Parts: sequence; C-alpha cells; structure tokens
Amino acid sequence: MGKASSNKKVARIASTGGGRTARGRTPWLWYGGLSLLMVVGVLLVGTSRSHLNPDIAHPNFQDHWHMAYGIYICDQFKPPMPQPANLIGLHTHTDGLIHVEPNSVNDTAANATVGRFVSGQPGFKISATSITYPGDKTYKNGDKCGSKSARLEVREWTSREDSNSSAVNGDPKKVKVENFHLITFAFVPEGTTIPKPPSAANLADPNANEGGQQSDTTMPDANASTVPPAPSSTTPAAPTTTGK
Repeated sequence: MGKASSNKKVARIASTGGGRTARGRTPWLWYGGLSLLMVVGVLLVGTSRSHLNPDIAHPNFQDHWHMAYGIYICDQFKPPMPQPANLIGLHTHTDGLIHVEPNSVNDTAANATVGRFVSGQPGFKISATSITYPGDKTYKNGDKCGSKSARLEVREWTSREDSNSSAVNGDPKKVKVENFHLITFAFVPEGTTIPKPPSAANLADPNANEGGQQSDTTMPDANASTVPPAPSSTTPAAPTTTGK
C-alpha cells in the first residue's frame, strides 16, 4: 500500500509541472507577453502597409491626379512653365497642369501640395506676399501694375464648370493639390477679376502632353493683353469670368 501511494503521489506531482507551486496557477505573465507581441506585430504590419500603399488618404501610389494652374501677372497669363529635367511626384509637362504621380511618401496624401510642386520647378517661387515666374523678376506686394499698386492673390475652383472661386489665404504653398481643381496665382491691383487658367481646357484630356510637348491652348502670347480664346467645340471650354 505504501509503494502504490507513493507512485500515485509522484504521478500527481508530474501532472502539475513538477511541484505544488505550479498547481492551479494560470501563467498570466506568459499570456500577457504573447498578447503584447501580437499587438506589436499588428501595428508594425499596419504601419508598413500605410507607407507602401497609403489607402487611407489620397493621392496615393495608385493615383494619377491633375490640377490646372495659371500665373497671371497684371493683365495677362504667363506661358506654362516647362517640364523640368528631373521629375518629382508633382510636376508639369509644359501643359499648364500639375501632374500628381506619387513616387514617394513626400508626394502622397497631405504632402501633395503646391509647395511640393514648387520644390521641383526650377526658378518658380511663391509665398503669401510674392511670386517669381522662372526667368522673370520677383513681384512683391506693393509693386505696381502700370500706375496701380498690386498684390498677390490666389484663387481656386473645384472644377472647370465651377463659376465661383474661393480665395486662398496665407501661404499658397500649403494648398493641397486636388484632382481636377483649378488655381490661378495672380499679381494684380485690388478689385481685379481673376480668370481661370487657360489650361483648364487641358483637363478634358490631361494625359495628352505626357511627352512634355506644349499645348496650343495653354501657351498664350506673352504679349497678349487678353485671355486666349476658348478651344474648338470638340473640347469643352472653361468660363473666363468668375466672381470674387
């Protein structure tokens, strides 16, 4: 009887993991460590995916957006800026459009701004109070257009069909580039009606100038005093008068 009882006791001890202290205890530390490891793993996977494919906000690496822009000095539009030699994710193809084709996180979501475009366009500078067109002088608030004091004004439209523009206050470099929006950077006397950029017509076929060729509809005569005429009936024309 004593031997059998001893054998049963040994078996019970073995089943508990080797001693009385293990009997009835839940390994909370082990489970806690495992849970923490799983949470960290999920966070790392989520962070990695957001950098590789930021689906939460647009534009992302799958997007190809276009925004029409124009630079209006005193009473005329400047020619579209040329395609730069080195393209970043926000660039132009000499067509008066900002092409958004992100190739790094610097071009995605909230980073897709006018400032990002400016950083890749040699000679182009803009602030809340001044603008420099490549190869031209810098126009600062208080400089004159003819005999009138002028200032920088920036206006944005949500589409070619939008008849009302909204004023951009503060630093225009912070404006996010939005698909099919229009923006005019104007240095004009106060009270001037600021027109939509002529390149708005190119939004009808925004990839037509991917090779960097300049467009007839977006290359007005630099000496002209009026906005270039609307394109032919095969391309919808953008209105040329807007409300302030």
